[in-house]
Amino acid sequence: MKIRTVIVDDEFNARRALANMLEFYCNEVELVGEAQSVEEAHALIDKEKPDLILLDIVLGNATGFDLLKKLRNMDFKLIFVTAHDEYALRAIKMSALDYLLKPVKPKELIGAITRVAEALEKEDKIRMKVETLITNTKEQGGEKKIIVNTMSSIFVLEVKSIIRCESDENYTFIFLENQDRIMVARTLKDFEEMLTGFGFFRVHQSHLINLNQVSSFEKGSGGHVVLKDGRKIPVSTRRKEQFMKALTNV
Repeated sequence: MKIRTVIVDDEFNARRALANMLEFYCNEVELVGEAQSVEEAHALIDKEKPDLILLDIVLGNATGFDLLKKLRNMDFKLIFVTAHDEYALRAIKMSALDYLLKPVKPKELIGAITRVAEALEKEDKIRMKVETLITNTKEQGGEKKIIVNTMSSIFVLEVKSIIRCESDENYTFIFLENQDRIMVARTLKDFEEMLTGFGFFRVHQSHLINLNQVSSFEKGSGGHVVLKDGRKIPVSTRRKEQFMKALTNV
């Protein structure tokens, strides 16, 4: 995800220096505009709705605080860029907002941008979870979804897209219709509790399947279910009768 960013500073050279450092050191940033006054910044922010504003304190005869008073929506992250204005800097620190002292050093800029990226990622995950919750609590309509976390990503999966889940001790592999496979650090029992009632059945200690993905059932050799992707999954003897009943109710 790119962090859509606006620079607000009344000095052209200061804006250029900051823009160049962002381009060179911060690949996650997309600079969407620059402004040199409160009026220009106000119009630019309303138009672009950035994720992040790099805001100078002194803007000609006005200040960055004057700009903030004009903005109705504060749906962005804010990093102040300031010279040594002790009064303003103390107010910023007391408000727990991030700041960079001029002249801006690359290491400090990278650190500030990294903190913004982490905060935005957390917000995206929370927003995703809430949206999924709303979808799943609708009385009618809407496909049921689950959220799964891996070491590197968070996935929102439509339940109907899951072909099967396979246990690997304390991990579970989720197999999807698009042939992707996702490994999650949760047990198969967790997914059994989550998906039972939505057309899933645990046919074996190591296998949970989507009954809507069943192609056929082979009775020989202890019994195997054949899924639509061609995969054969063993059905344990003690679960066979219950599985057949579940299959007829799909």
